[in-house]
Parts: sequence; C-alpha cells; structure tokens
Amino acid sequence: MGRELQVDQVSLSGAGQRMREPVELFGQHTDALLKTVAGGGRSPWGIGVIGMVMDQINETLSQACGHLHANLDMTGAGVREMSDQARTTELVNMVTVQDLDPSIR
Repeated sequence: MGRELQVDQVSLSGAGQRMREPVELFGQHTDALLKTVAGGGRSPWGIGVIGMVMDQINETLSQACGHLHANLDMTGAGVREMSDQARTTELVNMVTVQDLDPSIR
C-alpha cells in the first residue's frame, strides 16, 4: 500500500511542478501579445467603429487570457496540494499501522 501512495505522491508533485513554467510562459506571451495589439495609449485601429470593436475584442481577449492563466495556476496549485495531502495521508497510515503492530517498525 505504501509504495502505491508514494508513487502517486511523486507523480502528483512532479505534475504540479511541471505546470509552473508553462503557466508563467503563457502569462508572459499573452501579456506581450495584448500589449502589442493594444498599441500603447491609443488604439492602433483608429477612432471609428472598427477601432471600437477591435478595442472591445482586445478587452475580451485580455479577460479570457487572465481567467485561463488564473485557472491554470490554480490547477497546478491544486495538484501540488493533492501531492502534499497524499504524502500526509501516507505518513498517518504508516504511523497507525505501526501503532497497531509494533513489529512492523
């Protein structure tokens, strides 16, 4: 039983750690894209209907990317938390079994 939990804990921990870099890269790339599309302080699309529509699209894209970035970050944190809980559960189980049968130590 302990080996299966240990393997799961290691797998979860690794998965959580591997999510950090892609999440940060996603955030950096979307920030750069949104800054380019936004054109600084003025709309690169001009001041007409097209400019207004493109600015709204840019704002919607910014919100969607922000939500996706936050969700990916929370997923990674959740996986790391599951890893920590699996490890804690494994240790509690080992102590309980050892308390029931001291010869296992």
